[in-house]
Amino acid sequence: MAIGYEITLLIADDSEEMRETLKTLLTFNEKIKVVGEAADGKEAVEKVEQLNPNLVLMDINMGVMGESDGIWATQEISLKHPQTGIIIISVQDEGDYMRRAMSAGARDYLVKPFDSDELFKTIETVAERERVMWGNLPATQAPVMSTEGIGRVFTIFSPKGGVGKSVITANLAVEVYKRTQKRVLVVDLDLQFGDIALILNIAPRSTIAHLAELASDQLDPDLIEEHISDSASGVRVLAAPLKPEYAEIVTPQVVSDVLKAIRNLYDYVFIDTVPSFGNEVLAAMDVSDDIFLIVAPDFLTLKNITLGLAVMETLNYPTEHIHLILNRAQSMSSVKVRDVEKGLQRKVLAEIPSDGEIVVGSINRGQPLVISHASSPVAKAIGEIADIIVTENEDEEGKVEKGSRGILGGIFGKR
Repeated sequence: MAIGYEITLLIADDSEEMRETLKTLLTFNEKIKVVGEAADGKEAVEKVEQLNPNLVLMDINMGVMGESDGIWATQEISLKHPQTGIIIISVQDEGDYMRRAMSAGARDYLVKPFDSDELFKTIETVAERERVMWGNLPATQAPVMSTEGIGRVFTIFSPKGGVGKSVITANLAVEVYKRTQKRVLVVDLDLQFGDIALILNIAPRSTIAHLAELASDQLDPDLIEEHISDSASGVRVLAAPLKPEYAEIVTPQVVSDVLKAIRNLYDYVFIDTVPSFGNEVLAAMDVSDDIFLIVAPDFLTLKNITLGLAVMETLNYPTEHIHLILNRAQSMSSVKVRDVEKGLQRKVLAEIPSDGEIVVGSINRGQPLVISHASSPVAKAIGEIADIIVTENEDEEGKVEKGSRGILGGIFGKR
């Protein structure tokens, strides 16, 4: 990644030897400048106040747990100085540690020992992500989802895999197209193992990875359209890379530039994502009008959704633009919609019933279920969500003031 600016960085680690090692290592990257160091969480918070660095390399285990450790300091800095990005470093390669760090506001997570290439790449990626997110905003101003452009952008997300997110994304896009006959696009941001092309039965010759090879000033409308594929359903697709190793070239900056350009070309844009708060997913959320959070009726998913909502709150995404969709709702399930709403303290926008036979059959045939089984309960539930999107969009056209977009907020934001 080519970074054309200096990155200022604070090192927070209770090991003096580790701090010296990191400082020495970072001298080999001329784009990174270490401006200070701290021996515990409390000192890290104080140094950020004094030095205002771009990033903090924060050891997770410092001082007394819960008083001045890395998690505590990360939360304090994220709340008081949200423009300072935090990279957690730890010897613990465990999911619980990572979730705690991300919930506190960390942007990335490095496991010791790491080599210089991994360190430099992480620092540069997070720095670029922060630059894209904040731009020249005042330090106290939270990020606001993009309101520029013509089309409406929806990110479909879940912090838990296997909840049917890609199937919902593809079918919702097709259903909106059926109702409007307008320009509808699906962007597949599952950059390593995207399924949208398979679900919509297309063999893309070009993908978002090809656009990533171009400079941002080369992203003119005609060139973008050359890299987008048609489907028999009428929906167009910007496909995921054809090979997992190509995912690396699709940076958060690429995602941001492409989506900003695309929203001026399409009426509706639906973005499928991976189940993690990676920088590319956050870049998509930043330019979205609304986020659909997919929930499954099981306690593991509810746990991850709870953590995910906490992360999104820490990142200051407007809660009125985040909407829950309960997928695979079953009348016999021990987890009911009222349990989901009570546990998450949020209303569920819609319920999609469980019907594995229809869903799997539609995928195997490469035909969206809203076409192949248009009268099924699953298709009707997706149709209800499409109705809300289309109806609200038509009501709001020409009347939305800058900063107030989020087409579902008018109905579901008032709780």
